[in-house]
Amino acid sequence: MKRALCFVSMVGLTMIGCAVGPTPIPEAQSPAALLYAEKCGACHAVPHPKRNTAAEWQHLFVLMEQRMIERNIVALTDEQREMLMSYLQNNAR
Repeated sequence: MKRALCFVSMVGLTMIGCAVGPTPIPEAQSPAALLYAEKCGACHAVPHPKRNTAAEWQHLFVLMEQRMIERNIVALTDEQREMLMSYLQNNAR
């Protein structure tokens, strides 16, 4: 009986954890966050900015811009690039 109760508790906790969903990105309604979700989310799930350091974001940003060119996606403007880099670096781990 004790073993069954433990199992049921574990299953319940697992289901609660799955129901919560991903951690929202910082400043989710800011222009920078909305641009991040729009541009980066067009090709893949948007990772939380704390997933990487500021230096890692710089490197990844260059790679993602190359992928955009390869896929014939409209390039970022200088203003968009600056806004996104600032957002990612300010919210990096």
